[in-house]
Amino acid sequence: MQTPLATAIVFLYALCGLTVLGLLVLFALKLRNISVEKQTMRCLEKYRDYFVYLQAHGEEEERLQVPYGDVTQKEKQIIQKKLFELMERVTGIHRDKLIWLCEDMGLVELDMQRLNGWWKWTRVDAAYNLGIMRSKLAVPALLTLLQKNTNDTSVFIIARSVAKCARNTEDLREMVTHVVGAKKNVHQLIVDIISDAQVDTAPLFAQFLQESDAELVKIGLIGYAVHAQPGIEPALYQLIQSPDKEVRIKAVKLMSRDIRYMNEQAVTDFMNHKDWEIRAMAAKAIGSLKLYSYIPLLKKAVGDANWWVRHHSARSLAQLEVEGFAALCEILQEERNGHKSEMAHQVIQEELEKEKLVLQGGTATATEKLVQYNEKLHLYRKSYRKTISTVQALER
Repeated sequence: MQTPLATAIVFLYALCGLTVLGLLVLFALKLRNISVEKQTMRCLEKYRDYFVYLQAHGEEEERLQVPYGDVTQKEKQIIQKKLFELMERVTGIHRDKLIWLCEDMGLVELDMQRLNGWWKWTRVDAAYNLGIMRSKLAVPALLTLLQKNTNDTSVFIIARSVAKCARNTEDLREMVTHVVGAKKNVHQLIVDIISDAQVDTAPLFAQFLQESDAELVKIGLIGYAVHAQPGIEPALYQLIQSPDKEVRIKAVKLMSRDIRYMNEQAVTDFMNHKDWEIRAMAAKAIGSLKLYSYIPLLKKAVGDANWWVRHHSARSLAQLEVEGFAALCEILQEERNGHKSEMAHQVIQEELEKEKLVLQGGTATATEKLVQYNEKLHLYRKSYRKTISTVQALER
């Protein structure tokens, strides 16, 4: 029967063995890294004049020449990293010439072969390289690889490479379909990936707005916010009635930032919508866009059941200068108690205090501000005489 002491000794021996093994592995990795660094330094020194040539002839029209002599595969990979560094510094025709050079050197073909490697991260690294080189020939193979890698974050590396290499919007559409099917709630990231494409992406986002898949619609809405395109107003109006709440909110958010969409029918629909988020966004937009004609709608919305709708409605009225302030004061006359009058009273006091501080600052428009302040103060006194003591405190 084995004693506890014997068990402890065996455990210590095993622990020492694992420690020694770990140290040996670390030592081997260190030696490998030193060897790689030496090889890199030798290669960079060997082709130093060639890199000078690349930078000196970047302005000329003809294609860049490949390195002279036989270049080993290892040297090609080292040169490739240097070319990638140069690509990060230039754009336009200068980058295109470096991309053509990668093709002439066989670097694209080399990474195409690596896409079929047995180790997963070799394939992912090859996909990344092909994306940097923007090889249109690699798109079919990259899309195939994308289908096989959907369980981890490598899907985004491959997807970005597809976007960089995309030949047309159909390539981007297929890429987006794969990513959306594998990952959820990554709409903003997908739009960012699509932005790396060299093709016109605005029509693609417009197409997504017409899709039945809510995930694609969300991508279209986010993309449209960045790449605005005329002529899709009907699609936005239809999305307001979408069964997906997030789609409805994103659609109204887009429309609420553009005065062209804020017509009487649209604003009325927004302010009476079942989603409080939409009512709140519309109320906020009316104030920021200075839409004075919708003051009656805001005045009514100050009594909304949702606090955020009441808050944004009252704030927007305060933004609409004397006309909006007068509507807040009318609420105090009509509603002595309740959430509506409480919100109006709070915003009125804050607005008066804010304007008083502006006057104390002595700005260039102090005279005009003083006139507005006195007019608002008169309206407040007239509508809510029970709080004269509060007003007097503000005047001290």
